Amino acid sequence: MGTYTRLGSYLLASELASDPFGSVHRAVIIAGNGFDRHVLVRTFSEECFQAGMNTRLAEAGRVVPLLGGARIFGVGYRIESGKTPHVAWDYVPGRSLAQLIEKAKQEQIPFGVDHALTVIQGVAQGIVQMQAKGVSHGVLSPHSVWVSFEGATQIVDAPYAALLKSLLSKAPAANQKLTPYLQSPEGNALQQDLFALGAMLYELLTFERLPAGGDLQSVLEQATLKAAQEEAPLPAEIRAFLGRLLLGRQPFATVEAFSTELERVLYDGEYSPTTFNMAFFMHTLFREENDRDATAMKAEQADNYMAYTAAGETLRSGATRVEHIDGHAEAQVSQKNSTLLIGGGLAAVVVLGLGYMFFGRSKVDPAMQKQLAELQLLKVQIEQQKSDLDARAKAEADKTAQLQKQLSETKSAEEKARIQKQLEEAQQRKLELEKQQKATEQRLAEQKQNEQKLAEQKKAAETKVAAALPPPPAPEIPKPQPMQEAPKPVVPTPSAPQAATSSVALPNEPARIVTQSPLTYPIRAIQMGRAKTDQVVKLKVFVGEQGQPLKVSVVEGVPGPFGFDEAAIEAANKSTYSPAIRDGKPVRGWTAEISYKFQKRH
Repeated sequence: MGTYTRLGSYLLASELASDPFGSVHRAVIIAGNGFDRHVLVRTFSEECFQAGMNTRLAEAGRVVPLLGGARIFGVGYRIESGKTPHVAWDYVPGRSLAQLIEKAKQEQIPFGVDHALTVIQGVAQGIVQMQAKGVSHGVLSPHSVWVSFEGATQIVDAPYAALLKSLLSKAPAANQKLTPYLQSPEGNALQQDLFALGAMLYELLTFERLPAGGDLQSVLEQATLKAAQEEAPLPAEIRAFLGRLLLGRQPFATVEAFSTELERVLYDGEYSPTTFNMAFFMHTLFREENDRDATAMKAEQADNYMAYTAAGETLRSGATRVEHIDGHAEAQVSQKNSTLLIGGGLAAVVVLGLGYMFFGRSKVDPAMQKQLAELQLLKVQIEQQKSDLDARAKAEADKTAQLQKQLSETKSAEEKARIQKQLEEAQQRKLELEKQQKATEQRLAEQKQNEQKLAEQKKAAETKVAAALPPPPAPEIPKPQPMQEAPKPVVPTPSAPQAATSSVALPNEPARIVTQSPLTYPIRAIQMGRAKTDQVVKLKVFVGEQGQPLKVSVVEGVPGPFGFDEAAIEAANKSTYSPAIRDGKPVRGWTAEISYKFQKRH
């Protein structure tokens, strides 16, 4: 059984994010002694409590009805006051935008203009809806934004944002951390929110926070797309848009004027901001966290919560203890740290043992080792495609359910016809996805069989070689190698003898496409009469060390809302690649230009 911390009606299971105002946790609601459902729970920092949060959180309850239960703000908000007040809402798998930016920096994964605009579009929709209700945010920052693993964006602190703003004067630490987003002059609530939005867009594009109190004009002129690893100046239209948000020149007088300009930037330029691309990026960036969350949640759903009920009070000991939050004391921290140290030590022993086995193993045919590594790489690529297809299938199912709901609620014949047509298109996409999923599953099964057969052959060869060799002298017994010296076995390195590497230059090669996925002709282009001529989309793909596509950049697209660029990007994401090679080692890098040609249709 897992260990949980009781907080009001909830059992806190895991902290997912921390920020200037506190933390966001995954929590469990139980029914009897069994699992009911997961929720997200916001707890507040000691500084917030000292500033008066514990006596004023109930004020946020008046804002929740104004938001109308819109998904952009989170759904099912529940506020619990008391000695340790907190806020809960329906669970959405994901991470904060602040975590996304930090992880992308650490992993050096490009976060291009299209991804940045996808996030900003979602946040802007929330601002527009809040303004329409006569509500402003006031403390908007990347900590306010929750990005789901399916690419959707939410402003999760909207119900209590105004309350947090009123406490900033008594919360100096939080105020200092939020300074880059709060530099707009006081007085105009809309301009303050739009300034914060601009500061977030700047950070997404440059991976740098907006400097406090600096010459913002010079900052914008010198800004480069470091987030996209292109080191090029910001595009002119993006810089002009940021200028209106950050510099106070030609400010947006109304939220309508802002919405119009944002749509122009989003759809009239050469970008393709889509939730699908954002979902692919999130699954690439947070694959381990997503898998870890899914495993933990499955265990939590099967857990027995008897020890956390009134009847199980006497069972609260050992691994099933209940930790009650009383004020902000943290009990048994030293015991947890000791457990972690012991576990870490055991893990180190196991890893060192594996390292010894790896380095002490007799060498076999390099060609066989290379072939096995290539099979492992191809399996990883196929698994990535399968994960991508599963995410798309889920998104399509959600969209279909939404359309069916709209169809049942609408009374207009014209609207019903339009929705019915969308449902038919969704059904076609569903069938195509199912076909692709089956093909991918079959490829994955075949790949696993091939890998298993080759692994068995490799093992037999190792045994044969080991039997033919005399036992080595005692002084020459290999010692376990330091972990930092262990090579990455995912992608094969050149099989040239080690002695020659010092005198022979190792190869440098760009990333290459291995298998090009077929194109799906965009239905919109046919409907809008743009299928009578050939269309070409040229793009480049940024490929990871294991050959996985991390980002697609359109070099030359087809202007207009016809869907050619999106179809080419989708095909590129489903293709397979070999990584770039630098000094004989696989590294992240761009492919050469790839062309996708859409043949005309009569």
